[in-house]
Amino acid sequence: MEADGQHHICIECARIVVWDYMGSGIKFCTTCGAMSRGTFEEYDIWSPNEQLTRSCYTRSKRFQKYLANACHMQTSSSVPNVTWEHLINHGPYSRPSQIIRTLKKSKLKRKCYDSLPLMCAQMCPEMTVPTLDPGEFRRALEYFGVVEKHYKNKTSFISYLYILEYILHKLGRQDMCPFLSRIQCRQRRYSYNLLLDSIFGERVSVNANI
Repeated sequence: MEADGQHHICIECARIVVWDYMGSGIKFCTTCGAMSRGTFEEYDIWSPNEQLTRSCYTRSKRFQKYLANACHMQTSSSVPNVTWEHLINHGPYSRPSQIIRTLKKSKLKRKCYDSLPLMCAQMCPEMTVPTLDPGEFRRALEYFGVVEKHYKNKTSFISYLYILEYILHKLGRQDMCPFLSRIQCRQRRYSYNLLLDSIFGERVSVNANI
């Protein structure tokens, strides 16, 4: 993490975040999924094997991680114990918004918003957390491939979280969206919606009531 506190702020979501470093000076905001480039201290101290592993962390693999988490296809150990302890101490919960509110108010270093479906499955026992069937999961990856192809020769990339939300709407699986961490800014949502509509050549209205 950079020494200057101002560098902790993502230029896309304007929040103080924990960065996920990919390699070759690429980092991702763990709150909104936006990608940034630069020279970072962490990259300088990585071993050659770690640099190689992280440099292979492609856009499609990153999206697949978000998609798998949305389907709560992960183990409880993927969320730090301190995060689980904080949630338990501030429970109980009956809906996703309560968990999100607790995480936002906390001073946790890793809030793991992308693991919200898993948290709901564990912390809201009376709630059924929706998921995708294998066919829908495969189609979601295919849809992301269309977006990735559009950005093939570009270094910039839009929020993975919004792409995920858009694709879920495209699949008719809006029921999963309340269990996701979603971009709040209406202007960004509107511009992303138009951009993705232009890529797919059709209108997909993403619910702005978040």
